[in-house]
Amino acid sequence: MAFPIRSLDEISASVRGAMRHYLPGTDASLKQNVLRVIGKVMALLAHEYELRLAWIYKQLYLTTATSAPIIRLHAAEYRILQKPASAASGEVAGIAAPHATYPAGVRFISGGITYVTTSAFTANASGGFSVKVQAETAGIATNRDSQAKLLLADPALYPTMPETVTVGGGGLGGGADTETVEDLRVRALKRKAAPPQGGTLPDYENWALEVPGVVRAWAANFANGFGTVGVWVLVEGRVNGIPTPSDVATVDVYIESLRLVRARYYTLVPTAKPVDVTVQLAPDTSANRVAVTAALTTFFDATRGDTRVRPGLPEDPFTLPLAWLSEVISTVPGEASHVLVEPTSAPVFQPGELPVLGSINWV
Repeated sequence: MAFPIRSLDEISASVRGAMRHYLPGTDASLKQNVLRVIGKVMALLAHEYELRLAWIYKQLYLTTATSAPIIRLHAAEYRILQKPASAASGEVAGIAAPHATYPAGVRFISGGITYVTTSAFTANASGGFSVKVQAETAGIATNRDSQAKLLLADPALYPTMPETVTVGGGGLGGGADTETVEDLRVRALKRKAAPPQGGTLPDYENWALEVPGVVRAWAANFANGFGTVGVWVLVEGRVNGIPTPSDVATVDVYIESLRLVRARYYTLVPTAKPVDVTVQLAPDTSANRVAVTAALTTFFDATRGDTRVRPGLPEDPFTLPLAWLSEVISTVPGEASHVLVEPTSAPVFQPGELPVLGSINWV
């Protein structure tokens, strides 16, 4: 329920009525009367107070709060804190001098971001080595894909080290920016709606969402056979939100430290399943095509807090209603009418399949 704010006319009428009541024989409605001026000033002040009260009323509820500190306070009452930025980590490999030993702290650089080895390591008989590194700064920009190259930052200190090393198959993952206030609100509302119950599916989802960078999570039983629990996660900054092996490893480590030993657990990677769309648009202009493309791209972004898109789950496939697609196209300001030519029937997504936007065709 919203806090009602009266208009200036309503407040002015109320003030004039009060003056007549408490000052018998006066008439604040006369333009020549000073009481009319006083009434207008009082109405303006009262209107400001009501606006302030309406703002305070919104802050009472996590759903409607607009102040970032107050949203953080609401969440903190449930021990849900805003996730800080985190640094990416993973393994790199290269060829150095055979049997050479190197200390922790060897620094590499890529795109202005430095990474250091986290432990001492020794090359094998042929010079090959693999070592874990971690970014020295935090943020989503510290993530690197598999097979990316890192440059040795201090070649003079380590003359037998290679000039470049290669990121391992899992990539460098786990790097994330500071959680947005809106994502914090979503997590806190989810916690209020589903309190901890010692290992229920919502508990697994909440645990996954506590990992920096994870923005969406769906838990299900029988994810990988009888007696298993699985969580499909989406990560900020990845293509379609689909995590890399290093992201999955980060979630695994965190959830394994919290969960009860009651079932086999798996962090699972959704499989992108493109949905091709064919639209007959009127008026069919370049501006409208761009706007429809942008609207559909936003709709299929499953990392958004207000998304209606999710992967299919065991015993709960996801059906994408055609009405949702038509609704998205209809909300484009320049659109007068359209015909959704394809898909001709509502796509169904099996466990692990995540709907993503495919090609858009115009007829």
